[in-house]
Amino acid sequence: MRIALIYLGRRGSGGPISMNIASRLTKRAEVLVLLSELNKGLKTWENIGVELAVLPTYRGFLGAVWAWIDPRPVRLIASQIRTWKPDVLFFPMFYTWNPLLQQNLKGFHSIVAVHDPVPHPNLVGFVYKFLEDKSIRQATRVLLFSQIFVKEIEKRGVRTEQIDVIPLGELNYAKNQAKDWNSERSMPCLLYFGRIEKYKGLEILLKSFQQVSCKTPVKLQIVGAGNLRPYWSLLKGLSNVEIINRWVEDSEIASFFERATVVVLPYTSASQSGVIQVAASYGLPVIATRVGGIPEQIEDGRTGLLVEPNSVEGLTEAILKLLRNIPLAEELGRNLELEFRKYRNWDLIADKVFEICVKATNVTHS
Repeated sequence: MRIALIYLGRRGSGGPISMNIASRLTKRAEVLVLLSELNKGLKTWENIGVELAVLPTYRGFLGAVWAWIDPRPVRLIASQIRTWKPDVLFFPMFYTWNPLLQQNLKGFHSIVAVHDPVPHPNLVGFVYKFLEDKSIRQATRVLLFSQIFVKEIEKRGVRTEQIDVIPLGELNYAKNQAKDWNSERSMPCLLYFGRIEKYKGLEILLKSFQQVSCKTPVKLQIVGAGNLRPYWSLLKGLSNVEIINRWVEDSEIASFFERATVVVLPYTSASQSGVIQVAASYGLPVIATRVGGIPEQIEDGRTGLLVEPNSVEGLTEAILKLLRNIPLAEELGRNLELEFRKYRNWDLIADKVFEICVKATNVTHS
């Protein structure tokens, strides 16, 4: 079987997710990976032993819009793919050109992965949903990462028999090290990692941290790009808060997780969380909210703690529980790591992706 894996994003978790799947699919099929020339991880891709085609893509919003006016760049990519004669096209992440490529490659089976079946509640989320709907309605099969969203994707025009669900694996941005719970850390550290968006629940975390810090020494790291102005009034009254308010490159990610004691995800809405995937690779305990597919990633009391969204009291209680019981925190982190390595490892995931490709093409693998 010949699989064209098309990932034209520049940065973010889509790169390592695509890379982990592609490198293992090569053991099962012929794989061509199509990447943007702007991809931040090109050097790493070149070292994993997959066949690559590096392509020109747009640099900003205007470039994305122009592609819908001038179809030549997309037609060029489609022509290269057509020449390779794949059995199936696999789109592991959303990209604005995906539906255009599918239109130009009619007759080829395609598999589209949907990471946010319920779009983020903002203008960008609305635009992405509009474009993604055009993609999934052309797809032979649609891949989800949380069972809970099957009904949501059906509402967007996909038949039940077209839908497959598999979990995502751990994301390890550096050599994994054993967690040293007895290291000479001046105080425990809570880590909030990711974009600063209203639905990420940072306001709830800051209110909770105010209560927690009155009862035990603790530090909070807020790491991610986004607008912090709505939170300044809360931040002004807090001490022991470190803010890294910018996009964090892959090479920096390990340093934040290696220093963390507990990872906190106070989301008010979510699909699933890539932050949990990273925390698993470092054996870190996670406190998260019961929203979206997160309860499918975290089993409350065994691989982490789950609290109700928008509950300052519930989040405070969970944080204090782990800070006051380090053996429990260590056990939850270890269980999360083992869960991902045993049941969510990338070899299993690649096997399932290959099965979906076979299903899409009705090819019997011998």
